[in-house]
Amino acid sequence: MKKIIVIGILVCLIITLYSCGKNKKELEDMSTLDTGKYQAIVWNDKTYVPYCAISNDERGGQIGIVNGNKNDQVYQFSSHPVEDWIISFYHSGEMDSSMLMRELNVTEIPEGVQSDYDWNNK
Repeated sequence: MKKIIVIGILVCLIITLYSCGKNKKELEDMSTLDTGKYQAIVWNDKTYVPYCAISNDERGGQIGIVNGNKNDQVYQFSSHPVEDWIISFYHSGEMDSSMLMRELNVTEIPEGVQSDYDWNNK
C-alpha cells in the first residue's frame, strides 16, 4: 500500500513539474546596436533608445534578455505597450538600476518621465 502511495505522489510531482515548464513563457532574445552616442536594444525590427533612469518598481513582467545574457534583462514598462516602451535592467547584484527605453519613432511621452539625452529632445 505504501508503494502505491509513493508512486502516486511521484506521478503527481512529475505532472506538476511538466505543467509548470510548459506554462513558462519563452523570453525573447534581443540584440544591441552601438551608435557611438548610446547603446540601443533592437527587437522585432524596432530600435529602443535610452530615455531616462526609472525606478525598479516600474518594471512589469520580464519579456526578454539581451545578446543571450541572462543578466541583461528586458521588462515591460508598467501598462505601456512593449511596441513603444521597454525597461532595460542589468542584474549585477550591485546597485542595479532600470533604464526606460523608448522606441525610436514614439513621440507620445508618458506623464511623469522626461529625458535629458539629446537624441530624445528633438
